[in-house]
Amino acid sequence: MADPVFKILDKYKWKYIITFKEGSMPKTYEEYLSLKKLCPENRAEIKDKNIIQNYNWVNGISYRGPVFDILECNESKVSSKGEILNTRFVWVTNLLVSKNNFKKIAGGGRLRWKIENEGFNTQKNRGHNLEHSYSKNEVAMKNYYLLLQIAHIISQLMEKGLLKNNIEKVFGSITNVFFKLLEELRTILFCKKDLERCISKPFQIRLSCAPP
Repeated sequence: MADPVFKILDKYKWKYIITFKEGSMPKTYEEYLSLKKLCPENRAEIKDKNIIQNYNWVNGISYRGPVFDILECNESKVSSKGEILNTRFVWVTNLLVSKNNFKKIAGGGRLRWKIENEGFNTQKNRGHNLEHSYSKNEVAMKNYYLLLQIAHIISQLMEKGLLKNNIEKVFGSITNVFFKLLEELRTILFCKKDLERCISKPFQIRLSCAPP
């Protein structure tokens, strides 16, 4: 977390919830820990079945100009094996944290992990090859990234959508569909006229046959 990031956020007036790691802004982190003790009113505890969440927050902390709030959540969870699992989250945000919205803001912060784990991790390690450099051309790299996002959206719709059961009946698995689609793209000729016809009106992608 550095000055340029905050300058960009302030310039475009973007709202943010950023994970705050202890080593990123040491003095600010120490300041938060000290101020937290002086703000007992900025605390809340939520109990839900096997989970206990304790929240703390401090408003109006300044870092070289930008002013933000810091929100902390300490969570204790009982696992299926009876073990107590403790997790701590800390976020920096320019949303004003209060008793009315601290839980919602924390939920937004935790979605970042979900995006990283179920989004970028999938794109890196499950066939999308996000980290592979296919080109040194900046425009080509951007185009590839946008196409990758579209491909990931389509795969999620197929995996989570209503067609999932029918797809698995015909192809055996979602993975087989992707391999089949790849072979179609590699082996079937697709000329300029085909492209113009496709983009002139809504169309469907149809595979020539199901795998054996």
